[in-house]
Amino acid sequence: MTDTKPPPPFEYPSSLQDYMINEKEFYLQNPQIAKLATGAVVFNSEGKILIVQRAANEKAFPDCWEIPGGKVDDTDETILHAVARELKEETGLDAIRFVRKVGEFEWDENSKRTGIQSKWKKIIFEVEVKDSEITLDPEEHQAFLFAAEEDIVKDKVVDVPLTYIAPDNKSIKLEAFRLKREGTESRLQMPEQVFQVA
Repeated sequence: MTDTKPPPPFEYPSSLQDYMINEKEFYLQNPQIAKLATGAVVFNSEGKILIVQRAANEKAFPDCWEIPGGKVDDTDETILHAVARELKEETGLDAIRFVRKVGEFEWDENSKRTGIQSKWKKIIFEVEVKDSEITLDPEEHQAFLFAAEEDIVKDKVVDVPLTYIAPDNKSIKLEAFRLKREGTESRLQMPEQVFQVA
């Protein structure tokens, strides 16, 4: 009898097959990366993008707006499974289909406490979800909005100002709108950022 894995709980195009590997395999293929994170771009029926606001009591980047996502765990079957897990944990939404890779960016995290520098990589995917109500984890996020492309450009949704962790966080959202319009894969290469952490 052969040991076959059940199919994933979502669909994905063959162009994303490279991301159907686990964290350990990713690090073997990318030894320069110390930590891997993911993000999920979700559009609603009006073509607006879901963004969530980090909790006010977050140690890192409180009150900043971002797309749902987080660190890949060693228990995640694959990178795409990690995206689906983070989306579910942060918003209550179930990923049913991965559309495309939107982009990726890297940054160096410098620990003030240890003096050690770690290289992070974040890979962002456009994801379709089941229709359901958004339920935020209040430990991580305090609010959500659906923003149009022009809202992202002007850093404001109606009267709510949008503050991001870094310029890459805004650029990746604009890239998602471009890709959705054009129906293509990403060409975006982001410059590296450096952040200090306690």
